[in-house]
Amino acid sequence: MLEVQVEGLSYTYPGAQAPALQDVSLTVPPGTWLLLHGDTGSGKSTLLKCLSGACPAFYGGTMAGRVRIGGLSPQEMSAADRVQRIGVVYQDPEAQQVHATVAREVAFTLENLGVPPREMGWRVAEALAMVGLSDRAGDPVASLSGGLRQRVALAAALVHQPGVLLLDEPASQIDPVAAEELWDVLRRLRDDFGLTLVMSEHRVDRLYGRVDQVAVLSQGRLVQLGPPREVAAWLREVHPANAPVLARLWPASEVPALTVREVRQRIRQGLRADGGEGLRAPSGEGPQCRGGEGVAADGADDGFGRRRKPPAGEAEAGAGRDTEGDIAIGVERAVVLYPPSDVRALDECTAGLVRGRVTALIGPNSAGKSTLLRVWAGLQPLAGGRLTGALRGADPPGRRAGSRLRKGAARAETAPPLRVAFLPQNPNDLLSQETVEEELGLSLRLQGAGEARTWEVVAEVARAFGIDPLLPRHPRDLSGGERMRVALAALAVAEPELLLLDEPTRGLDPAQKQALGRWLRASGRTVAVATHDLEFVAEFADRVLFVDQGQVVLSGSPSEVFGQALWFAPVLARALRGVAPGILCLADAVAAGWAR
Repeated sequence: MLEVQVEGLSYTYPGAQAPALQDVSLTVPPGTWLLLHGDTGSGKSTLLKCLSGACPAFYGGTMAGRVRIGGLSPQEMSAADRVQRIGVVYQDPEAQQVHATVAREVAFTLENLGVPPREMGWRVAEALAMVGLSDRAGDPVASLSGGLRQRVALAAALVHQPGVLLLDEPASQIDPVAAEELWDVLRRLRDDFGLTLVMSEHRVDRLYGRVDQVAVLSQGRLVQLGPPREVAAWLREVHPANAPVLARLWPASEVPALTVREVRQRIRQGLRADGGEGLRAPSGEGPQCRGGEGVAADGADDGFGRRRKPPAGEAEAGAGRDTEGDIAIGVERAVVLYPPSDVRALDECTAGLVRGRVTALIGPNSAGKSTLLRVWAGLQPLAGGRLTGALRGADPPGRRAGSRLRKGAARAETAPPLRVAFLPQNPNDLLSQETVEEELGLSLRLQGAGEARTWEVVAEVARAFGIDPLLPRHPRDLSGGERMRVALAALAVAEPELLLLDEPTRGLDPAQKQALGRWLRASGRTVAVATHDLEFVAEFADRVLFVDQGQVVLSGSPSEVFGQALWFAPVLARALRGVAPGILCLADAVAAGWAR
C-alpha cells in the first residue's frame, strides 16, 4: 500500500513554449482510486509520466516540484525499484510490447528482474487470469485486436505486483462489456490488495460511480479535486460539457446521480410522486421519443436533429439487400483468414456502406470491425466472397500504382485526389513528418500542389480541427488526443470520397468529439466508423452495423439497434430504457426536457 504525493509539480517538454503542468499538488492515500479528468492536452498523460519517472528521464524537458511514491522519488529510483513499485499502462499498448506471444510478453518484466522460472509461471498465469486472457497465453500478440493488446499491457503491469498502478485511458479500445470487466478488476485490486490507482480516462460515465476521488485538470493546472459527487456537481455548473452524462439529469439544487441504478430509482420515485420533487417524464410537448409509434416519413426530422427512419433501402444495407447503386462499397459473403491457424476474422460477412451516410460498426473486441475496414480500404485480401458497390474498383491505399505509403497510411504520391482514406487504431502509423504543418501538407505536395495552395488548405483544415496552434510542433510530442486530431486532419486535407476510421474518438474530449461528429455529418462523404464510443454513435451515426464473430448480426438506425441491444447501448439509453426509449444520448435528453 503506497501513497502518492505531488507537491508544486511543474513540467515543460523540450522546446515547448508553455509548461504542460503548472504547480500541481495533490495526495492520493494508499488504496485510493483517483480519476484524472480533463480536456485533451490538459496534462493528464504528462502527470502520469511524471509519476512513473518517464518525465524527464525519457522525454527530457525541465521539472520543478516534488513527486513521491511511497516516500521515494520515481526520478531517483533505480529502474528495478520503479518496476517493483509502479505498474504503468500507457495510451498505446503496442509501444509497450516487445515479445511475440502473450505469455512471453507478460513475463518480460519478471525476466528482467531475475525472478526464478518456477515463480514466473504462476505469476504470469495469475496476471492473465485477472484480465481474462488465460486462454490466449500462447497467442501471437500481433494477432490480437487493439482492445486485447491493452489487456495484455495491463497483465504485464500487474505481474510484478506493484503498489501503485498508473493507467492512461485503459478502456479507449475496449468494448463496453470488457470495460465493465476491467473496472471490476481494478476495484478488486483496490479493495482486496490495497493497490493505489491513478487513471486518466475520457469515457467517464461509468467511472464516477466507482472511483474514490476525481482530479480535474485544465491547461496544466489542477482546478478541482474531491469526491466524485462533488466534482460532478461542480462540473455540471462550471463546465457542463465535461460533466458525466447522468449528472446532467438533475438541476443544480439536487445531488447528481452517478449510476444507472440511481437514475432509475429517482425516475420511479418521480413518476409515482404526483407533483412531488424528482425527475418526471415530459408532458408530451416538444420532441417525442423515437421508440414510440408514428414513425415520421422517410427523411423527416425526429425532433432530435436526425432522421426518424433511414432513407429507402438503407435499413437493408447490413443484410446486403440494397442495390449496388445505393452502396458505395460493401462485401458479400466475405471471408478473411488470419494465419497461422486460419481463424476466420470475417465469416461469410455481408455488409455495405450507403453512399453519403455515416455508418458505425460496433460490437465486441475481435468481432471483425477493423478487418472489415481494412477490406474496404484494400489493405486486406479476401479468401472468399466479393467486394460490391460503386467504389469496389477504386484505387485503395496501398494498391495504387506508383504509391509510396508509410505503414498503415492512406495517402499516396499520385496526382488524382484520394478516393479511399483509412485511419488505423494507432494514429502514429500515419505520422512521419517533422512538424504538424508538414504532416497536413504532405498529401497536397505529393499531388503537386504549390506552396501557396498547400498552405491555404492546411490553414483551413487546421482551423476546422482546432489544431492551428499545433502546426509548428512535432507530431510525436503531442498528447494522444492531439495526435488523433492531426491524423484526421491529414486525411481530410486529401478530400477522400470514402473515409474509413478505426476508433477516431480515442483520446478526444467531449468538445472535440462533437466537432468531429459535426464535420463528418456535414462533409457529405461516405464514412465508416469502427468504435466503442456508443454515445458518439447515438448522436452522429445514420446507420449502425453490429458485428460479432465475423458477421453483421444486427443493423439499422441508432434507435433500432440501441432499442434492442442491452450492454451495447449508450448509458442514457440504458438508464431510460422502458421510460423514454427514444432518448439515446445527451442531445436527445436536452431536446426532450430530460436534461439541462
